[in-house]
Amino acid sequence: MPRKIEYEEDRMSETRKAAAFGEILWDILPEKKCLGGAPFNCGAHLNRLGFKTSMISALGDDQLGQEALSLIEKETVSSRFISMLSGVPTGFTNVVLDNGKPSYEFNSPCAWDYIALNPRLKKEFLSTHWDVFCFGSLAQRSFVSYQTLHSLLAGINADIKYFDINLRKTFYTKSVVEQSLKYADILKMNDEELPVVSNLLEITGNAAAVAENIINKYKLRGIIITAGKDGTTAYFNNQEYRTFPGDVPVVDTVGAGDSFSAAFLASYIAGNSVRDALNAGSTLADFVVSHSGALPEYDSEIRTKLAQSGCYAAENS
Repeated sequence: MPRKIEYEEDRMSETRKAAAFGEILWDILPEKKCLGGAPFNCGAHLNRLGFKTSMISALGDDQLGQEALSLIEKETVSSRFISMLSGVPTGFTNVVLDNGKPSYEFNSPCAWDYIALNPRLKKEFLSTHWDVFCFGSLAQRSFVSYQTLHSLLAGINADIKYFDINLRKTFYTKSVVEQSLKYADILKMNDEELPVVSNLLEITGNAAAVAENIINKYKLRGIIITAGKDGTTAYFNNQEYRTFPGDVPVVDTVGAGDSFSAAFLASYIAGNSVRDALNAGSTLADFVVSHSGALPEYDSEIRTKLAQSGCYAAENS
């Protein structure tokens, strides 16, 4: 049976609450390993940006799981909704970098294939008001985690449900994408995922036409499409917005999109315009790609830039 690790929630001054559902895993890089997983990366950055963040996931009750739990606590992300599972390994992925661009090989099955909440924790989660709830497609590769996620989506009290589609290998289906979009408020994908999604949904046309079709069909607030050095395009309120990355040295792009999502959401939820929120996302992504790993420590310069972009960044981040 799963063993649940529970901690008293700190009474933090921040009133905004974020939750992220999905994989926590170790990115095994050529020289080191880093804790990651798109939902965790986004949640950890949101936590640094002033949100009280909770992660809904599962770790193996093994050495990698204990190391992960320690780092999660260091990031002050709440582990209240994280299960520690006996007999199931903690997730990891071997990351291969090609000119800084990552490709991934995941272990399977692993702990985040078995994300579940007992009735008491599920009730607690659903009775909480969340400013933002982030989720993707990868953790939905298993029926257990898929079922848990959609039972939460069906009853969640969240201002923004943010679907970072995050397609990996063959770990997605048309049904998963469609059912997720039915609950989503904002969809994020990259330029390589765009044609895959348009084919899955049988939508033709250029990026703007596809985005407009998806927004109208699923009643979304907007869609964000990232394209690396070619910039990011957002479609909100029947308008198109663009932003471009700065001229920064690229060490690796692991977690760049996750950091973008966090800063965009922090700025957007604070009431800033879509354009300003895009600039905030690009600012943090520039910082992340110029460092190794998805969660480099913030320095005073990035905190200042984020503040100027409408985001708060804690001094201990």
